Amino acid sequence: MNAPPRAVLWDMDGTLALSEPLHLRTLIAALAHHGVRAGDELHPLTFGQTGKAVHRLVRERFGIDTPFDAWSAYRAARYVAEAPQLAPRPGALEVWRAAHDAGLRQAIVSNAGRMLLEANLNALGLQAPELVSVSANDVRHGKPDPEPYLRAAYLLDVPPAQAVAVEDSPTGAQAALAAGMRVLGWPAEAEHASGFAPQVQLVYSARELAAALGLSLDLPDSH
Repeated sequence: MNAPPRAVLWDMDGTLALSEPLHLRTLIAALAHHGVRAGDELHPLTFGQTGKAVHRLVRERFGIDTPFDAWSAYRAARYVAEAPQLAPRPGALEVWRAAHDAGLRQAIVSNAGRMLLEANLNALGLQAPELVSVSANDVRHGKPDPEPYLRAAYLLDVPPAQAVAVEDSPTGAQAALAAGMRVLGWPAEAEHASGFAPQVQLVYSARELAAALGLSLDLPDSH
C-alpha cells in the first residue's frame, strides 16, 4: 500500500492539456517555412522531448541550419496564437481540483519553454500567483534528466519520495523516477503504455488516476 503523497507534480502537454497536436502542427509549419514537407510521422520522434532536442533532430534529419533562437521564436509565435483554443484532457482538471481540496501541494513540470507553458496555463485557467511551475527555461537539463522534478520538489519544500509525478510520456516518467518519485503513467492511448518502465504505475482514466492518488471523483465512465 502506497503512503499518501504530500504533493502531486503534473506534466503539462498531453497530461493536463490536449496540446500535443498543436505542438506537432507548429513543428510541421516551421518545417514547411523552411521548405520541408513532413507529417504525423514526426510525433513518435518528438513526443515528450524538449524544444532543443527537437531542433537537434530537425537539423540532423532535414539539414536545417536555422539557429535555435530563430527556430523556436517562429514555433512559439504560431503556438501562442492558437493556444487559447486548447482544451484540458478530460478529467484532468477535476483531479487537479480534488487534489487541491484534499490539501495536496501541486506543481507543473514541463519540457516546454516558459512562453508556451504560460500559454497553456492561461488556456486551462490555472495561472495563479502561488502556482509552482518549472519550464525548460528554469533548468539546465530537461526531461529525461531528473533536474526539473527535483527543482519542483525543492520549490514545494517536499522530499521527492513524498511526491507523485503524473506523466503521459515515458520520457517524463523516466525523469521523475530518476528524481526518486513515485510515478503514475497516464498514457493518452493504451498502446503507448508499453514504453513505460516497470516501476511506473499505469492508469487509464481520470478515475483511476484519482484513486491512485487516494482521491475520489464522481466522473462519467468515459473519464
